Order: sequence, then C-alpha cells, then structure tokens
Amino acid sequence: MPEQAKTEIDKELADLRREVVEARNLVIKSDNLLKNLHAEVKAVGKRHEDFQKRQWISSAAAYVLFAVIAVGAAVMITSARSSSATNERERLEKMVADLTGQLEKQRADTSAHQTAQRGAAEVYKMMTSLPGDERLKGIDALMKLDTSRLSSLERQALNDRATSLRRETGDAAFERGKIAFRKNEMDQVVSEMERFLAMNPPNEQALDASFFLGTAYNQLRKHDKAVPLLARFVEGDRTSKTRDYAMLLLAQSYQEVGQMEKALETARDAAGSYLNSQYQQQFRSRIAMVKRAMSGNTEAAGPPPAAPSAAPAQQVASPAGQ
Repeated sequence: MPEQAKTEIDKELADLRREVVEARNLVIKSDNLLKNLHAEVKAVGKRHEDFQKRQWISSAAAYVLFAVIAVGAAVMITSARSSSATNERERLEKMVADLTGQLEKQRADTSAHQTAQRGAAEVYKMMTSLPGDERLKGIDALMKLDTSRLSSLERQALNDRATSLRRETGDAAFERGKIAFRKNEMDQVVSEMERFLAMNPPNEQALDASFFLGTAYNQLRKHDKAVPLLARFVEGDRTSKTRDYAMLLLAQSYQEVGQMEKALETARDAAGSYLNSQYQQQFRSRIAMVKRAMSGNTEAAGPPPAAPSAAPAQQVASPAGQ
C-alpha cells in the first residue's frame, strides 16, 4: 500500500516536473516571441522614421527643384525678351545703317555722274570749238575720262565725235605726209605719219602710212624703226605697185640692223617675184653684198652700194593702188 502511494506520488511529481518544464519552455518561447515582436516593432518604427525622413527630403528637394525651375524659367523668359529686344534693336540699327549707306552711295553716284557729265561737256567742247589740231586735245581728254558714269547716248555722242575728228585730222595729216614725201622732206613725213597712225586708221590706210613712214626712216638711216613698218607693208599688201621698192628698202634695213638671213631672204623673194622690176639689178646687188657680208669677206666687197633710189612719184602717191 505504501509503495503504491509512493509510485503515484512519483508519477504525479514526474507529471508536475514535466508540466513545469513545459511551462518553462512556454515562457522561454513567449519571451523569444516578445523579443522578436519588439525587434520587429522597433524595425517598423525605424523604417517609418526613415520613410518620413526620405519624404521630408523628397519634399524639400521637390520644393527646391520647383524653385530652381521657376527661377530658371523666369530668367529664360527675361533673357528671351531681352534678346528679342536686342535683336530688334540690332535689326533696326542695321536697317538704318544700310539705308544710310544706300543714300550715301546714291549721293556719290549722283555726284560722280554730274562730274562725268561736266567733264564730257568740256571734252566735247574741246573737240568742237578748239582751232585746228588743238581739237586732238579733246581726244586725249576723252581717253582719261571715266565714261562708265555716262549714259549710253552720251558715250555714243562722244565716241562718234572722236571718230569723226580722228578721221578728219587723220586724213589731213595723211595728205600732208604724202605731200612732204613727194618733196623729200622726210622729217615732216615722220611727224605727220606717226600722228596719223596714232589715230588707229583703217587697215588699208595704215598700210600706206607704214610704207611712207618706213621709207622715211630708211632714208633717215633709222633702220631699226624702218624694219617693222616696211615688213608690215610688204606682208599686208602683196598687190601694191610699190611692193618691190618696199622690199628693196626692207632688205637694206635688215642688213643694216644685222639681220642678214632676213635681208637675203627678202632680196631673193623680191628678185624672184618681180622679174621685170626696175629694181632687179639692185636686188641682185643686195643679194651679193649680203652673201659677202655673211661669209665675212667684207674687205673684198668694196664700197657699199648707194641707197636705193626713190620710187617713182606716181607710184608712191598711192602705194596700195593697183
């Protein structure tokens, strides 16, 4: 009996001990749960504080950004208005400057045109009212005049008058030169024919003047000036009655300036082209003399032949005639 009671007591103690252990475990578990809950509550509170802080910072940043945008927009609008006003002012200033420049240019053009008109009137007066050859001063003045400022009608009037004056004075100089040529006044021939050629005469008259002037220079022993003039006549007018005489003079001038090959070629060409020329003997003499000069046998050549005789008056009166 007592052992049975002891066994029940032990059993009850064991149950009680187990319940105490379970209660202790439950307390520990509850404590752990409370600690975890406290930690979670604390974490939630911290997250809430962080959220509020971020929200405050975001709000502050938003306000600052809005303020910056507002200030920037205000500055941009003000700058745009100022730039627009500046551009408008610059445009107006440029327009005023352009208009002023155009006005000054028009004034300058008008002044230049008036000056050119006065100069043209003076030139025209010189070409019409001055006596004799002094009217040629008007042509010289016309060459210096700026005719670009004149109208086409004014330029045409001046050019027509200058052409007429050149023709008139040129013909007079040409006739005086021919008269002097017949009188064998070669200095006068040079003066008149040079004046005539300076007026740009027609080609036919220019060839005639080249013959007279080249012959005059040949007679005056200015062979360097005679060569281009006589060569121009010989090459330009192959049907002239005085071409054989011009070729004789040209061969002599070529020889005098030391162009022996051209002198020989010209003399041979003349001798072969004009078999019945009255200068045939002089052609042959010139050929022989040039050959001796080219061979260096100048001592054996004897005295130089006389200058070519003058051309017949009826031929030189119109060298380009048929």
